[in-house]
Amino acid sequence: MKSADINWKTEDNLSIQATHWPAESSKAVVCIVHGLGEHVGRYAETAAFFNQKKLAVLAADRRGHGRSEGKRGHTPDFEALLAEIGLLIGKAHELYPELPLFLYGHSMGGNLVLNYVLRKKPAIQGVIATGSWIRLEPPPAKSLVFFAKIINRVFPALGRRSGLITSELSSNAQVVAAYGADPLVHDRITYSTGLAMVEAAAWLDQFSGEIPFPTLIMHGGSDKITAPSGSENFAGRVRGDVTWKRWEGLKHEIHQEPQKAEVLAFLIQWVEKHI
Repeated sequence: MKSADINWKTEDNLSIQATHWPAESSKAVVCIVHGLGEHVGRYAETAAFFNQKKLAVLAADRRGHGRSEGKRGHTPDFEALLAEIGLLIGKAHELYPELPLFLYGHSMGGNLVLNYVLRKKPAIQGVIATGSWIRLEPPPAKSLVFFAKIINRVFPALGRRSGLITSELSSNAQVVAAYGADPLVHDRITYSTGLAMVEAAAWLDQFSGEIPFPTLIMHGGSDKITAPSGSENFAGRVRGDVTWKRWEGLKHEIHQEPQKAEVLAFLIQWVEKHI
């Protein structure tokens, strides 16, 4: 599988590192938005599945993640996170101006892509959100959120551990071990980023309007990092062309579970149906 590294600058001059996986005779392009603490290199196998079906893939390490610049786990505000997605989509349209584009986000990335399409209404063909951070499992304590708001007023870039329980990422022990040994993975989140995401998740958890693009929402039924109920309730409230799929028994990274071939086949079939 061929891949190429490319990069661009954010509005505040941070260097963003991205990977492009082209496909022979591409019929669509998929832009991947990864989760908190990880990086796009963890999606190489997923990209290979897409490439086999003639779907090109473009994915970028978000600011403060992977090979991109920025304080680990930090963003100045939520709008900066959305702006990064705009740059990713823009680069994909440069590479493939004639092809339909699908936006695919996982976990924190799932929250971001849903917020992006609802708030910005970009020129895309469809959106995919898996394991989305709409509700955390367990939910953050109200006292912690209150304390975080106080700290954020004075030290917004102050970081803390994310508290991610890595054993809940996947049932595949090799995936969990590789995550723990990956030097590009981190477990940091700043108060600014944490509060922005909590507020963005709460907004999604109350949204009940129309989603303007075909949307696929999937979640592992045994996810103990983000709650499946958040995705399921969101899918049930919004109006539009929405497909909901609960994968019983699967943990947080459904694309990294032993059943990943079945999961990705379902996802790709949905994309092909909506091209």
